[in-house]
Amino acid sequence: MAWGDGMAAIIGQKFGQHSYQLLGVKKSWEGSLTMMGVSFFITSVILLWVNEPIIKVAIVSLIVSLAAMGLEAFSKLGIDNLTVPLGSAVLAFYLIHGLL
Repeated sequence: MAWGDGMAAIIGQKFGQHSYQLLGVKKSWEGSLTMMGVSFFITSVILLWVNEPIIKVAIVSLIVSLAAMGLEAFSKLGIDNLTVPLGSAVLAFYLIHGLL
């Protein structure tokens, strides 16, 4: 998820033309969607690497990437460097080992 956060900042600052504001923090849709896309890709690669079934990989990757995007959007003052990786990891763990 750290890759997604870094890419979101780069893409959002360079190509972000559609902005929104949450809790006083200005973000761009381009950056947020980049966060989601990169998070989905990285989560999928990791889960495939540990031999999870494809359907489980797709579902967990989608849920985790949406959560990572939300955590990144709501985090203030650079705290997303902590909240995104920890939140994503905890969610992925519970989805893999508990719910699915």
